Amino acid sequence: MVNETDQPYRPDYFPIAQPAARDLLRPTFGRSHDVRGGNVKHVRSVAWSCDGRRIATGGEFKELLFWDTKMNIDARASRSLPSSSKTTVHNGHVGSIAWSPVDPNILVSGDKGSSAGGVIAVWDVTSPSSPIATFKIPGDVLHISFHPSGRHFAVVCPQRNRDEVFFYWINTIDGVEKWERRDDVALGGASMDMGAEEINSLRFTNSGKLVCAVSNDGSINAWLYPTHFIKQEDEVVEEVSEPRIIESGPSTTPSTPKLPAEEEATDAEPVKSREGSREGSLENTREGKDNAEDDVEMAEGEEAPKEGEESNNEASKEDDTATAEDRKDDTVTQGGDVEMTEESTSQPMTQNLSETIPAPSSAAPSRQPTPPLPPPAKPSEKEKKKAKQLQRFRHAICHSASLLSLAFDPQGKYLAVGGQDALLSMFDTRGWICERTFDVCSAAIRHIAFSHDGEYIALGGDDTYIAIVSVYSGATVAKLPVHGMVSSIAWHPRMNWLAYSYSGKIASPIWHIVHQET
Repeated sequence: MVNETDQPYRPDYFPIAQPAARDLLRPTFGRSHDVRGGNVKHVRSVAWSCDGRRIATGGEFKELLFWDTKMNIDARASRSLPSSSKTTVHNGHVGSIAWSPVDPNILVSGDKGSSAGGVIAVWDVTSPSSPIATFKIPGDVLHISFHPSGRHFAVVCPQRNRDEVFFYWINTIDGVEKWERRDDVALGGASMDMGAEEINSLRFTNSGKLVCAVSNDGSINAWLYPTHFIKQEDEVVEEVSEPRIIESGPSTTPSTPKLPAEEEATDAEPVKSREGSREGSLENTREGKDNAEDDVEMAEGEEAPKEGEESNNEASKEDDTATAEDRKDDTVTQGGDVEMTEESTSQPMTQNLSETIPAPSSAAPSRQPTPPLPPPAKPSEKEKKKAKQLQRFRHAICHSASLLSLAFDPQGKYLAVGGQDALLSMFDTRGWICERTFDVCSAAIRHIAFSHDGEYIALGGDDTYIAIVSVYSGATVAKLPVHGMVSSIAWHPRMNWLAYSYSGKIASPIWHIVHQET
């Protein structure tokens, strides 16, 4: 562990920003306290409770432990969640944990690395036998962040195309408060707008009005977050009206002008068409065919007509004779190409076939009525209600490389971001202007954390050390050596104690706590 000294010759050295100018002692950090035992495998996450009396760790082997800081922090003082006699609810290693900022007994944990999907568990450490609420999500849990009110928290779930963020809150049902997933708002997923294909880190602002995230395109994004319920607008389902059945109607094609002879014949009886019968006519039905066969047999004289049918036969013969005369006149008066001088001898078969000829094209065609369409299926309530995407407040690309981490100053003055380019940028939360850039790392910055008073900021990632930097002077206060990639860092909420863990080739699971001496 190296404590950096003041360097007046540096270009960014400002005497007014030094600790002595503000009646503060020069900060120094002692040796780190190694916590061994308790965990079976590597420690993935570390977090302090809001009052600083408890600290929790999440491990690879579905482990979730917490310690009481009043006692000695060692393996014997650790307690597991759930208790040792219960089966854990997690499917993979616990990669993310977060304490409530207002209730020191509420802890939220999430796992990843399991094909069965992720599990989010809400614990009350005063009754560690089982979680008070559990939720399943379709992917891993990358990050958990609490709202400043302690009644909301967000979970980042990586997806193939676009990462998705799920929001949870305390909902009062019949006078009982329960943790539930919000179905009225959403962030990410397939319906997300421009940018933010990958949400690498997410935080709520100190006021709780905005939720901010950094993306792999080097952008900082902010959305307005509503703490109240958003009334969902049901989708308007257009009802398809049943088609009106039209049995007959005017023809859409222009009709051929009629000759005087045709008009006289039409007044007597509509002239049959020569194109043959269509579907739906009487002759194509079974009853029509049977009647036609009976007419043919009666014309051949094999069977005598009955007494009751004589009048009908005579009327049909008169109709056939008139039809034959109309056909003759029609043929003679056509363009002169064909002249029929001899009267065609109408045989019974011809007379019967003439009955099967439908009306001319000028008349309305006969067709079968269109069957009504089935009514549309009514969507279920879940299909009707879709979560509304959060309204984007700001989208600014500030780095040329992917951004991996962000953190807000406890005083609400600064927003710090870091990423693959090994630079730490400090933005003003009012104007969103970059005020300063820290070049203290040589590899990707994956974790950032402010101290409780906002004086220091700790950053770590792929480097061989964790750097503690003074926010106001820009000087590197200390460098804590690590032997692997940093997996988590967290400051004590009331003192300058820094807990951290890293994944490396070590004999036993271990995590560390370092204290500020002066």
